[in-house]
Amino acid sequence: MVTMSKDTYFSGHPVLSQIIKLINRDKVNELATTTKVNRYVKSFDAFTHLVVMIYAALSGAKSIRQVVEGFEANVTRLNHLGISYLVRRSTLSDANKKRTSQFFGDVYKALYERYSSFLSDSKSSKALQKGLYILDSTTISLFSQILKGVGRTPKNSEKKGGIKAHTLLEASCVLPSFVDYSAAAIHDHSRMSSILSLPSGSFAAFDMGYVDYWMWKQFTDHDIFFVTRQKDKMSFTVIENITCSSDDDIVSDQKISVVYRHTTERELTEEEMKHRRGRKPKKRPTVKQTETGTLVLRRVVKKTDDKKGTIAFITNNFSLSASEICEIYRRRWGIECLFKRLKQNFPLKYFLGDSVNAIEIQIWSVMIAYLLTRVISREAKDKMSFSNLVCAIRLTMFSYIDIVAMVVDPLRAWRDLKEAQRKQALAYNPKYIQLSLFDDL
Repeated sequence: MVTMSKDTYFSGHPVLSQIIKLINRDKVNELATTTKVNRYVKSFDAFTHLVVMIYAALSGAKSIRQVVEGFEANVTRLNHLGISYLVRRSTLSDANKKRTSQFFGDVYKALYERYSSFLSDSKSSKALQKGLYILDSTTISLFSQILKGVGRTPKNSEKKGGIKAHTLLEASCVLPSFVDYSAAAIHDHSRMSSILSLPSGSFAAFDMGYVDYWMWKQFTDHDIFFVTRQKDKMSFTVIENITCSSDDDIVSDQKISVVYRHTTERELTEEEMKHRRGRKPKKRPTVKQTETGTLVLRRVVKKTDDKKGTIAFITNNFSLSASEICEIYRRRWGIECLFKRLKQNFPLKYFLGDSVNAIEIQIWSVMIAYLLTRVISREAKDKMSFSNLVCAIRLTMFSYIDIVAMVVDPLRAWRDLKEAQRKQALAYNPKYIQLSLFDDL
């Protein structure tokens, strides 16, 4: 379990420094060496770039100018952050454009490996969340000049562009374990292969946008269970009816079969090439081949919450009860809450660059800031709502106050800070008189 010592982290450091110290700098330098992002760099190295982008995410900066001015106003505190270079607008703009976003993705993955167990919820009431992963995507609106437009072409012929973040969320700690980016026009099921990397026996929940019978077969072959909604036009054959549970909301529980088809391309073999007539092509031709088969699944039908309709779920698990299958899919809402948190509390409407790489860097920085904020919240035993915590960090970014103590008891933390300032002032000037509106608090 990761714990934070006050002596190590919070001795005379501003709030932003306390958050940055949760990052292992040696690991960051190692990743920078691996990705070669510090080549031909004199001052604005990868770690400094990371700190600047985390500040941009936490402060809610809407432009590069706001980021630079924020550091200029607190130039005397840069040493606490572990950096010595005061970034310029042109430098930050060029770095966002040229430094690969892979480095920021690797930093997030390293932080995830370090803190995921610390953030995991071990409560017995949430036992279904252990080993549960949720797959979904969210679209961030952009201009079509940056990424391919999505949706139907409107009457004015101006399509809205966007970047889609395909996310695999670990339900127990509410942290993405996999994130990939694409143009918004790319279909969701193109990233379903990420589930195949899950441990054997894991559960994956996803919505109807991920209907792919062939991938469902791959999950079954890899001993990975899934739960999803049934599409209305889904064609299936009922094999047998499973005994329904005592839950009155369960309408039916059935074993069904579906037919899958999968088409692949392969190059012609040398033997097949001998029978071809005409000139030998420069590139070996390919041939399509289709694999068909039958997949046995489970179909659970449940009444809706208003009892006026029904909803059907498809799964490849036959051991859990019908009610548990429904409950697993209900927990898919956790990823929607994650997307809401990210978009409401962090600047994902204003981007610090107009290239795909710059946009990906900013999204990765938001993910890193979210993870670090979650660590602070868990250390403070979730005494404050996430939105209030982000707001508190934003207001006290360069204040010398214990962030964990502030979350637990804001008034007491503020009193301790003012008392420390008073004692420090008296040490320099015994005749010091403090005049403050907050003296009586």
